[in-house]
Amino acid sequence: MTAPVTTDPTDPGDPADPRGATAPGVPVGVGPAEAFRRACRYEGRHLSALRSTWILLGVVAVLSLLTGLTILLDADAQHPVGSVAVADAIAWSPLATQVPALCFFVLVLATGPVSTDLVKGVARTTWLAVNGRGTAYAAKCAVGWITGSAVAAASALLGSLSCAVALAVAGAPQPAWSEVLTPAVRFIGWMGCWAVLCTAVAVLLRNRTAAVLLLVLWPLLGERLAGMLLRYLPGLAGASDWLPFAAGRAMLTDVSAYAADDRPFAQALVGSHLATPVAAGVFCLCTAAVAAAGLWAYRRRDVTAA
Repeated sequence: MTAPVTTDPTDPGDPADPRGATAPGVPVGVGPAEAFRRACRYEGRHLSALRSTWILLGVVAVLSLLTGLTILLDADAQHPVGSVAVADAIAWSPLATQVPALCFFVLVLATGPVSTDLVKGVARTTWLAVNGRGTAYAAKCAVGWITGSAVAAASALLGSLSCAVALAVAGAPQPAWSEVLTPAVRFIGWMGCWAVLCTAVAVLLRNRTAAVLLLVLWPLLGERLAGMLLRYLPGLAGASDWLPFAAGRAMLTDVSAYAADDRPFAQALVGSHLATPVAAGVFCLCTAAVAAAGLWAYRRRDVTAA
């Protein structure tokens, strides 16, 4: 079987190739791994070329640096800031807002490329450039995951530095930073999954506005209502623990780390009794399932997408 053929308009060819340099735009045979790498590079350039990307990243950086000011509200001589409060702050307060507030910024970055391809009629050009629909979709998900995780990691780092400096200036004791690391890693993984979910939902609905509304309203309201209804069905009282974003909240927030007096309230906000590792597995599996559905839809709509 011959290697797949793809066209990379940005590749001028290899002058050192004894067969001669390849002229720009001339089809060349490449393997699946090389095709995927080029597709990822294409998606990365597409995302970085947008002015809105850098504006959003600038806003995220500024808000991350302000985390230190917010953490000082919990600092005093009698009640030093604990690692739980710091972990929640650098994860953009998922306990209070039900999902990390950073989601709403990554939502814009993750739904943009696929919506542009499907709605503005450039999907066919993308498929030709990167050698197929499956490769294009995989690259969008991969770049989305990397983008979501990288933004979360940079934000967590800036937020941690901001908290450390603010507490030092205020003369407040530092939290146990080693206890902040694990929640921060879970936050980074959660945001990577969120970016993949945004891409897949945008493909499934093929409408950016509808995708944004669903991704905003379902975690905040829809899933809570679904959980309440499940309690009235025989044998499904505990099913609400396994809903995707309930598990996602349990992944982000380890209720057992809270003080005994605060656990009931924190548990009510989380809405799931799953252990943190189990919750992480459930959320990742749900992400994989939605991504697979998105792949099916992306391939199926190749004829109608214009």
